[in-house]
Amino acid sequence: MSSQHWDEKSFCEDYSSTWEISEDEVHYGWLAPGERQLNLIDIDLVNANVLDIGCGMGENLIALAHKGANAHGIDISSHMLEVARKKLAPYHDSLTPVHLKQQDMRKTDFFPGISFDLILSAYSLEYLSNPGELKELFYNLFKRLKPGGIFIFCFSHQLQHYRHNMLANHSSKTGDDQFSTLIYSFRDVVSALSEVGFLIERVVEQGTQNPSQLSYEEARQFPYHFHPDKNPCHPQFDKQSNQVPHTVIYKVRKLDSHGLKQDQQLTFNYRNNQIRIWGQNRTIDESFDFAAQGRTYCAHKLARYDNVVGLCEAFSLEVQSQHLQPFDEAELKLDLDGSVHHRSVPANSIQALLHSQLLQEGLNPCYSRSTFIGNQEMETGLYIKRLDPIYGQIGRLFPDQQLGILVFINGEEPAHGTIGLEDITATVGDRIQVFYIATRWGKAWRPKSRTDEQLDLF
Repeated sequence: MSSQHWDEKSFCEDYSSTWEISEDEVHYGWLAPGERQLNLIDIDLVNANVLDIGCGMGENLIALAHKGANAHGIDISSHMLEVARKKLAPYHDSLTPVHLKQQDMRKTDFFPGISFDLILSAYSLEYLSNPGELKELFYNLFKRLKPGGIFIFCFSHQLQHYRHNMLANHSSKTGDDQFSTLIYSFRDVVSALSEVGFLIERVVEQGTQNPSQLSYEEARQFPYHFHPDKNPCHPQFDKQSNQVPHTVIYKVRKLDSHGLKQDQQLTFNYRNNQIRIWGQNRTIDESFDFAAQGRTYCAHKLARYDNVVGLCEAFSLEVQSQHLQPFDEAELKLDLDGSVHHRSVPANSIQALLHSQLLQEGLNPCYSRSTFIGNQEMETGLYIKRLDPIYGQIGRLFPDQQLGILVFINGEEPAHGTIGLEDITATVGDRIQVFYIATRWGKAWRPKSRTDEQLDLF
């Protein structure tokens, strides 16, 4: 993630001396309408938990606190947070305390135990390194939102990039290494939001006509404007600004329990001998109990419908505050394809938590590598290949099927299985389930009729 210049005091001082930002109205794009005109925030803010990612000098937090919200902000810059604390000081007796924390936005274990009604971010997400990080952040923020909660974020419009014609379907870096930002394509953003499970409610494009010619009095109509005699816009920028938007805002929502995504969750109804998985109701034909390491497990044979013929829940856990670690990294000792490997992962990642909890339960995970299409090229990741000692018993229950292991978080595969467990931050209240899945793949697993036997030459 690009952050070097925000860590420089001189850069932050230049920014704060150039831009004057309202503390009474939530801002989005620079020199563009704010919340009073756009009306994006449609929830009751009184006692609502709100989070500003990349909160900068804290203006949006102050504006939200004025509405009665419990405001929380993170920023990677200690200098920006110092300015934010100074801005908050005059409101010490009139506002509910605003909570600030210096933290990389990719580490979403901030303010543990708090679920948010509203998450905001203005121009911060473009400092991520690639679209893959954006999707991982989307997923982790999705988990931190309450059902029905909203996430509003904005960044530079892709048409502002001089190579925008090449960016129709691709995100790209702009600027040098120290001052680089990521210009996202619409496709990458919408795809990531959809895979994670957000409902896109509004997309707003913001632009400014002849910004270099605006006086201070004219600029003050916008909550995000410049100080007197500090207009930073160059006249050469006017032509481009008059033709295309400079900012795009997305408003998305986490559907509540009555939303469409609920249909895709893994749910059980043992009374009616049914399982709902990936949006399909499946009937349990037969259940088998077996014991291992002093625990009893239950495997279910499913009525024939598709290639999934059996399920067995091997492990489940609801994340509690005591499961979270006070340190950043964890060193894991893994059985990787029969050899011992050491791997460093975020201490509060699902990968670290799940690995340690499985070992405590007497289940020894054996891992293997998977290859997938990454952000720029083919990448490799880890998946759980088997769990000893229950692997043998399940294999005997489903002798002619292929066995695999899936990890569900809150009833779903994270973004359809496209996000690695080490990139997902464990959150208090998360429900983690590990399942053996028995599948019937290929001709070897389907019943053969006489005609099949006559025609099957391979």
